[in-house]
Amino acid sequence: MTGTIDLASDGKNLEIRFPYRTDLVDEVKTIPGRRWDRNGKLWRVPAEQVENTYSVFMRHGFTMSSEVSSLLAGVQGIPAESVAVEIEEKAPTRDADTETQGSLSISNLNERVRATIQGAFAEPVWVVGEVADYDKNQDRQHVFFSLLEKTGESIAAQVSVAMFERTAKSLRTKLKRLPDPMSLADGLEIRALVRVDLYPRSGRYQLIVEDIDPSFTLGKLALSREEILRELRDKGLHDKNSGLPLPVPALRVGVLTSINSDGWNDFHRQIQSSDIGFCVTAYDARVQGELLRPTILKGLRYFAERESEFDVLCIIRGGGSRTDLAWFDDRDVALAVAKHPLKIMCGIGHQRDQSVLDLISHSEKTPTALAAFLVSDVQRHDDVLTDLSRSLVQSVRGLLTKEGHQIAEAAHRLQHRVQGVLIGEKENMASGGKRLVRGAQHRIRHEKDTLIRGSQALVGSVRMHLTHEKTVQQQGLNRLKASSRMALDRAHARQETQAARQRLLDPTLVMKRGYTMARTPKGGILTSITGLTEGGRLDIQFRDGPVNTLIEDITPTPP
Repeated sequence: MTGTIDLASDGKNLEIRFPYRTDLVDEVKTIPGRRWDRNGKLWRVPAEQVENTYSVFMRHGFTMSSEVSSLLAGVQGIPAESVAVEIEEKAPTRDADTETQGSLSISNLNERVRATIQGAFAEPVWVVGEVADYDKNQDRQHVFFSLLEKTGESIAAQVSVAMFERTAKSLRTKLKRLPDPMSLADGLEIRALVRVDLYPRSGRYQLIVEDIDPSFTLGKLALSREEILRELRDKGLHDKNSGLPLPVPALRVGVLTSINSDGWNDFHRQIQSSDIGFCVTAYDARVQGELLRPTILKGLRYFAERESEFDVLCIIRGGGSRTDLAWFDDRDVALAVAKHPLKIMCGIGHQRDQSVLDLISHSEKTPTALAAFLVSDVQRHDDVLTDLSRSLVQSVRGLLTKEGHQIAEAAHRLQHRVQGVLIGEKENMASGGKRLVRGAQHRIRHEKDTLIRGSQALVGSVRMHLTHEKTVQQQGLNRLKASSRMALDRAHARQETQAARQRLLDPTLVMKRGYTMARTPKGGILTSITGLTEGGRLDIQFRDGPVNTLIEDITPTPP
């Protein structure tokens, strides 16, 4: 579901809600009177714009409330379900009073127009157009949709269509029982047998479907498919992707699918049950309807940008009708598949027919069959490798046995040759050894004579050198004795002088000449009266002993 359209409680506005998308915002801005409700986080559109709102948003898959459907039934000419059957049964009525006054009521006018239309189209007619707005209404009791006439991508004309319950059930059964089953869907071009009618309440006409020609639609689909295939062949692209080799083994598998589909579940279950180390990456895409083309193209680009991360790319979907399959017959999708760098493998669940993608890529009938192919391919290569390894082991064993015999024979021959060579070399070494001994003896005698002559010369040179050194040493010894004697004499004289000085300074000798020496009681020598006090004591040293005396008077000498 993309979004919802509801009727506001005041009945005057439509409330449009959808997740933010720039394309949808651009669409809603085309509707007159729209405004953004910041508090409610929704768009408000005047109720009289219901028809415009319907045409803008229903192609995007919006869900419309029953109130909006009822409102739309009165404006667009699509009757509500409760009124639809009444259209077929209600007879035209006239307001006699109004006519007598020379004017018609709107209902009378509409009834007359309806009668005129029914008179002009008394019999059903075949019309051709593209189905629109069918998908969102297909599960209703009465189905209402539109038929379009297009010029390129532009709508040249449009008409409302009703298919009532009985006809809808009958046509669904008819289409499913075809050899190539089909179903109606948006985007299909159909040929329908219709009655032209007008709904008096809204004053707008509509077509009532009575039958559908399936051969026309299937023929158009086949023609479109052939045109795409012809273009691919002309460009040399028809076999480009299908000709790519299947990697060995194909274990890194990309998958383009609807991850909520039974096809994906069947594929994934088959892969998981194989117990092979597949690495599967699924990309969610639409595999039916208008969103198939943009989502498949986006997924193809995603895997192309990550080509080095995958071995193959699988496009899968569950079963469906031929018209469901037709969404894969798209020119841009076919070109993207044909040019894709990864090998494309399709399993889109159709047993009787093939899409363009089936014809330009590797195709399996169902997602399960595609998964089984991948599993069997890996197992086949595994069996081949097993057989090759067994053959290799046997070949290697035989080769080793053969080479072992050859090596043994070669070793035996080598042994004989080596023994012969060794004998020859031994004889050569013996004769060479004798020559070496003789040469060595001659060399030794020569070197001995040289050493004797050299030693004699060395002895004479050493003797001369020793005699010279002995003379030099004797002269140095004589000089050392003379200088030592002079130094001792000078030291003895200095010692005598010093002893004489010490004798002269000896206080004992001084006191023997009549001098005394004063000391403090602690033994310190006094050289001045400074520090002495009357009544103090001091010791006086005479030459024959000390005297302790009392200081009675101190008289300093005048300066």
